[in-house]
Amino acid sequence: MANKATAVDIGSHSVKILGIQTGKHGIKVVRFAGLPRGESATPLAQAGVPLAGVVCGLAGRDMTLRYSQVPPTPDWQLRKLMDLEIQDISQQSGGALSADYNLLPAQDPEAGVETVLLALAKDEALDRLQGEVKSSGGSIAAFVPNCTALYNAFLKCGPVEEDAVVCLANIGHETIDVALVKGTDLLFARNLSGGTKVLDDAIGAAFNVSGRKAEALKKDLLDLDPQSRGRYASGQAEKVTIAAGGAAGSITAAIQSSVSFCKAQTKLADLRVDKVLLAGGGARLRGLRGMLRESLRCPVELFDPFQNLDLTALPPADAEQLQAMRHEAVVALGLAVGRTDDTLYSLEILPEAVRRKQRFAQRTVWNILAAAVVVALLALQAKRGREDVEAATIAGERARRAISSANGVHTEAAAAIEENKVQRAVVEYLASQAMPLSALLRAERAVGANLPPQLWVRKMEILAAGGMGSGIRKRPAVLVEGSGKELNGVEVGRVINEFAGKVKADLAKVGATAPLKPLGTQADKSEAFQITVDFAEAK
Repeated sequence: MANKATAVDIGSHSVKILGIQTGKHGIKVVRFAGLPRGESATPLAQAGVPLAGVVCGLAGRDMTLRYSQVPPTPDWQLRKLMDLEIQDISQQSGGALSADYNLLPAQDPEAGVETVLLALAKDEALDRLQGEVKSSGGSIAAFVPNCTALYNAFLKCGPVEEDAVVCLANIGHETIDVALVKGTDLLFARNLSGGTKVLDDAIGAAFNVSGRKAEALKKDLLDLDPQSRGRYASGQAEKVTIAAGGAAGSITAAIQSSVSFCKAQTKLADLRVDKVLLAGGGARLRGLRGMLRESLRCPVELFDPFQNLDLTALPPADAEQLQAMRHEAVVALGLAVGRTDDTLYSLEILPEAVRRKQRFAQRTVWNILAAAVVVALLALQAKRGREDVEAATIAGERARRAISSANGVHTEAAAAIEENKVQRAVVEYLASQAMPLSALLRAERAVGANLPPQLWVRKMEILAAGGMGSGIRKRPAVLVEGSGKELNGVEVGRVINEFAGKVKADLAKVGATAPLKPLGTQADKSEAFQITVDFAEAK
């Protein structure tokens, strides 16, 4: 997989372009741009982001998701089954379709069936999106459903909880993408037409205003939170909320119906949503979370995967724009991470013409590689022939050299034996001077385990073997120097003696000695001490 990816999420109100780079420290967001999108599409080139080989999201009427139940089958047989189903659907739709499929995690292994998620898109829709990107000097590597991109963003950057059932909902202006996840398993994915536009339509019809004015009223005055009933900011806010109240129920219904379909699909009759995470521009509607919380009887929160990512590489203008569009950019993030991590859920749609080009390119590459292998084998055979002739010519010379070198082997062996004796003596001496790591760790653990709060260690160092007079050490020792002050009225001298006694007792178990040497009162009025841990007889 590539370590860089750029994603484009083309919505009805805005286009989100996001670039990421992966490395040993995780995911780094390197570019972001949000372009307005109205009746006339804004050229994507205005974002100043390279658009070669981007992954583009699909949602709403541009795509259809279907589920198929099949018995466990080999990959080649499953591919044939899916090809037949795609051909059948294409004939019924009356237009050319492009598709991709992937298995969903089995929830009941004993059921003996597998669930296949099939994503289909009309080629005319793909051509339209591809033309928009191409007109800005870019190209599309693949199309991915927004709902599975939402799942990948959650899987890679979200608060995944084992066995918790989470409903991910990306609420746009004209679409709603839903993904139901249990732990890390995708249970159900769905794309719906609708979104917050139904609220604009309801407000526009009630007040007889244009769509743009209705949207402004929605943003400024609408409050869907049930707790706000009777306490609206103004009479106008109450009227706007009442006008949109019925239409707002369609958002709740979209999530509830998705849960019902998921129960039927997975045969999990007792499935219950533990949490709802919202993304998209509609997620910030005033009171929406409160309305969903009351209807769904579970916590409803905003989904912000960017809080777990490295944003330091973003240019200041990009960072400011991402901060303002964090929830709208979630799908774009999911599209991008899916291209950089092959462990995530893969569902990529390509137009058939592009697939044919890829297959042709792949076959051409294999043919070129095969020809290169043949040429290499012929060259290798000729080379080996020359090498055989050369080998026969020098064989006699090698034999003569072998006889000559054999005469010197005895002399070299004798010299090596003498050298080994010297080196062995050096090794034995170094062994006597070395301190095993376990001995040093034992000293450190004994000090750390018994150190009271009145005392602190200033220095621990290894003393080489040696010394003078009766103090000569056969092996290195560990010198521990510390200080202490009176605390809670306990005499520090007594504390030092008790500490030294405990350390001595611990180290005596392994045959080490640890005599205490008081160093007297220091300039800071602390009592200094010294313990020399000698492992000469340690086991």
